[in-house]
Amino acid sequence: MKKVISCILIISILISIISISVTQRRVSAVTMSSKYTQYIKSGISSFPKSYQNKLKKLANLHPNWKFEAYYTGIDWNELISSSAENKCKKNTIYYKSGSTIIDPEGLCVCGKKGDANYYCASASTVNYYIDPRNFLDETMIFQFLNLSYDENITKSIVTKAVANSFLKGKFKVGNKEYTYVDTILEAAKESKVSAMHIVVTIFQELGRGSLKSDGTYSTPTAASGTVSGYKGLYNFFNYGATDGAGAVNRGLAKAKEMGWTNPRIAIKDGVKRVLANNYLNVGQNTKYFYKFDVVGNEILTESLGKRTYSSNYFFSHQYMTNIQDPSSQAINLFTYYTNGGILSNSLTFIIPVYNNMPDNPLEKGTTLTKDDGTLYRVNVNSSVNIRSGTSTSSSSLGTASRGMIVAVTGSSGNWYKVKFNKATTYNSSNKKWNYSTTNGYISKSYLEKITTTNNSSSNTSNNNLRIDDKKLTISVLPRSTVKTVTSTYSKASITDKNGKTISGTSTVIATGNIVKLNNKKYTVVTIGDTSGDGNISSSDLLKVVNHLNGTKKLTGAYLSAADVNQNGTITSSDLLAIVKHLTGSSKISFK
Repeated sequence: MKKVISCILIISILISIISISVTQRRVSAVTMSSKYTQYIKSGISSFPKSYQNKLKKLANLHPNWKFEAYYTGIDWNELISSSAENKCKKNTIYYKSGSTIIDPEGLCVCGKKGDANYYCASASTVNYYIDPRNFLDETMIFQFLNLSYDENITKSIVTKAVANSFLKGKFKVGNKEYTYVDTILEAAKESKVSAMHIVVTIFQELGRGSLKSDGTYSTPTAASGTVSGYKGLYNFFNYGATDGAGAVNRGLAKAKEMGWTNPRIAIKDGVKRVLANNYLNVGQNTKYFYKFDVVGNEILTESLGKRTYSSNYFFSHQYMTNIQDPSSQAINLFTYYTNGGILSNSLTFIIPVYNNMPDNPLEKGTTLTKDDGTLYRVNVNSSVNIRSGTSTSSSSLGTASRGMIVAVTGSSGNWYKVKFNKATTYNSSNKKWNYSTTNGYISKSYLEKITTTNNSSSNTSNNNLRIDDKKLTISVLPRSTVKTVTSTYSKASITDKNGKTISGTSTVIATGNIVKLNNKKYTVVTIGDTSGDGNISSSDLLKVVNHLNGTKKLTGAYLSAADVNQNGTITSSDLLAIVKHLTGSSKISFK
């Protein structure tokens, strides 16, 4: 009878899993703070240690660069919750079937689409791109560049930046002729915005135009003034052009509202209204802050000290939905600063810091495991081809973007043979992405071995347990015994949560037990044991369901035990891992 009841409960919970997967997008809402206290501290030593090594390398390359730590006062778990940055469709990622390689864990289970070839990004994808520590190299650091006016950006530098584009040309207002370059420089000085930021943003929104037979470049549609129904209207920043079909027309309707009836006023007033007033002047003065609204409502400086802002100012004001945009804009800025000969100038980078961040930078989500091979991340600025053979002349199997995880299964010369799972089509019935498992080759120079474990500050680990001196926990696998601990720590003593000694080497230990070792007390976390009885059963499933539904929240060691996948968040995938453990299809293990 007990087995029948357990089976019925498991079936009902599986139904809950499907529901939770659809409604919660693999990330939970949390109770948000009502206000955040923020401040800036200058210098590499002002940053947490997990930032410092990479910043020191950059300082050695560019001694004139300055780094400012922007302490946001935002808790990491609040930041990445569905109440803040992980709202569905708030963040999209480029995906073109056939040519783009994305692990199915990179796309949201909702399957929703924004602009053409842009789909809702998964929670783990958002977490990767929002973690600043993933982008502290010479190129990617430019998404944190202060975008305020820079007098060192001269006309010759801007002219070089707009070469091979429509912005190198001229336009007329009435009988008077103007150049785009001069107009941009005037707009920059008047609005106190970096001229390079203006150039990069226009290219971001409109492109560079197409080369014509006479050597000039065509003007992109939104800035041409020739669209039927909107003739004589110009929008260089796609202001009001929200995602989806008809975006250009929506942008030009906004241009009409703004009075942008010629290129000169459209650029100058656009810079003032869109870039300066809407973003820079309210503190969103980096490409990263354009995407992630984690600052108050003013330009914060170190001299201002601590400022406290209402939570109403946060998480809603974003320039773009494309999660990869700050990275792509960083590449453009780096390129233009390099070509302009000003890369080694005195540049200021404002980099956010969050409370209770994971000890190590977060990886992108993956369906691969260590059983598939040795896990590596793609280490390129933008994307790289995965080839069918060990040559650049071999056909491409598709492009993989920065941070994607692959499993290395062999090597040949300068090439790694890799295994990867590639999302194919969305299954609306099951609310998941179908995928194919493929093998290919990548140059060794484009891969970096994953050597750290996210969300863990373990000082000691083995196949049986993990001890964390920061959190004062000892994590063990289901059915671990006293001997599991004492075989590694012979002087350890174990008690239950009430202080009663647990004796007998074969006695099973449970979540909530206490291990006394070296004058410290560590709380036992048995992975999957959310009830604290030492066993994995349907009651553990029910507790996780209640936690996800908000009926009864888990806390402390019991919350840690619910994180079966050990990725820092409690989701329906943790439920499924417990079900697989109970049915015997897959056992709970350390990741």
